[in-house]
Parts: sequence; C-alpha cells; structure tokens
Amino acid sequence: MLLAFPYMHPELWSGDDLDGLTFFDPGLTDEADHHAFRPEGLPLDPKTARSLIKDCINFGEQFKDPSEMAYFGALTSDDFYEGSSMSIQAQLTRQFDDGQGSKAEREERDARSKAQFVLLLAWSFEERILELVGLEEGIKDHWDSMDRTIGVDEEDSLGERETALGETLSHTGGASAGQEIQLPWQRVIEALPAFIPGDAELVCADPEIFEVWEEFGIAFEEGEDGLLRATAPAWRFGCRRSEPKGMPAALKELTVAILK
Repeated sequence: MLLAFPYMHPELWSGDDLDGLTFFDPGLTDEADHHAFRPEGLPLDPKTARSLIKDCINFGEQFKDPSEMAYFGALTSDDFYEGSSMSIQAQLTRQFDDGQGSKAEREERDARSKAQFVLLLAWSFEERILELVGLEEGIKDHWDSMDRTIGVDEEDSLGERETALGETLSHTGGASAGQEIQLPWQRVIEALPAFIPGDAELVCADPEIFEVWEEFGIAFEEGEDGLLRATAPAWRFGCRRSEPKGMPAALKELTVAILK
C-alpha cells in the first residue's frame, strides 16, 4: 500500500500522480471516501470522534491566534490534554475503563484511541486549511467579477488589494499571504503505525520535510524506481532523540519513500 504523507486530503497533495496512491481516513465521517483507506476496528466511532473534535474546537476557541491550536504538534498527546476545560483526556480514557479485557488490552485500546485522536485533529486541521483557501479564492473571484462588470483596469483592480488587505487584517494566511501554518506532521507519522498494514509505504513529496529528516540523520537510499527510501521507527521520523513512553505505535518501524 502506498499512503500519501503528510496530508490526508487529496486536494493538498503536492506531488505528481502516482499509481496506487491512497490517503488515510481517520474515521470522522460516517462513510469513507472512495480514494481513502479507512482501517477496520478504529477505537473511536464517527459519532464519538465528531463529539471529541467539537469539544477540542470549543477548547481551542480561547486562543486569539488560530495557529496556537496546532501547538499540540510540538508536544505529546498527554501534554495536549492537560488544562483542557473539556476534559478530552478523560473522555478518551473513560471509554475503555470498563473492566473488559486485561489491563494490557485496555491500555492498548487507550493508546490506539489517543493515536486516532491525533489523526482526527490533523484531518480537521486540513479541513480548516481547505476552507481558508476556498474563502480566499472566493473573495478574489468576487472582486475580479465586480472589476470586469464595472470595467476597472487591471492596474486598479480591487480584487488583489482587497485580498491582500483581508489577509493582513485577519492573519488567516494562505498561499498568497506567505503565512503558512504547518501541519504537525511529526505527531501524525507517530500515530499512523497504529492503523496501517506492516507493508504500507508512506510517500512524501514535501521537500522541506525531507530536508528535516536528512538533517536529523535519517539515511535514504535510492531504489530501482527512482524513489528514495528509509526504514526506521516512527519516533525517529517524528524527530525525537529517544523512544517516547506510552506511545507504542511510535515504536513500530515505518518505510518512507520520497517522491521528488
């Protein structure tokens, strides 16, 4: 299986078309998209997942800067939950505190639910990116249409000036604003091994991520198909210096291919 990384929405894929490439679906919607891979046996059902994400968004609304909602990308999952008025940590843990199965089995289900929650957050974050891009394009198209209607010269177009002004005032950014909020891909790659097959191969077309891995000392070798590959524990691709505790998925090995 070839799985796109780091984004889970095809609209955000920046590489060339690749036969067999699929996108991970963490299970927020009732039905999986035809181009997506949704693993069976996800610990959080769509209804529960949506409830948790809603609570998370409500919690995040206290931040003035939307980019602060992504601060969990630099932390562990436990760090993210601390201080949350919605007690998201408790909601996740309580689902498996039912006495069913051994302690180790309950801990495993709890760890998988936390890993899924990280992926759900990232998926929702991508949705927000797409919403902002669509809003920006819609505003620009609206002004361009008005310019054409009233016969304004291109040099005096309101579209570019209004869009630039809106970005300056709102700080929502977008491609033209040069204000990109980075997806916390380090945490995404540590969570994915909990749900993908052992023979899955992550395909990355982002040169900036590749540069980070190279600087971190991960060695890639070129294959016969021209792709650069490396195999290492997920926590290494997450750019940690040592194995994280309480994150069994991050200890599993992954193979990553670089599509240049």
